[in-house]
Amino acid sequence: MTISIKVSVNGNYKVPVTTKYDDNEPTTEVISGRGLNSPFVKDIPAYHGKITTVTVGPEEEDKG
Repeated sequence: MTISIKVSVNGNYKVPVTTKYDDNEPTTEVISGRGLNSPFVKDIPAYHGKITTVTVGPEEEDKG
């Protein structure tokens, strides 16, 4: 079973998204809605039986 986690950002804003699975090292990606006509959506899979930790923020203005 897979659970879908979605994080979206729109407008001229950006936000760091940190994902950690079980005991592995966390990975961080900064997502931004700058210059898009619709929100940017990041899909994060969460797998059955595994510990998934997602941390979002803080949001800040994306000045390019």
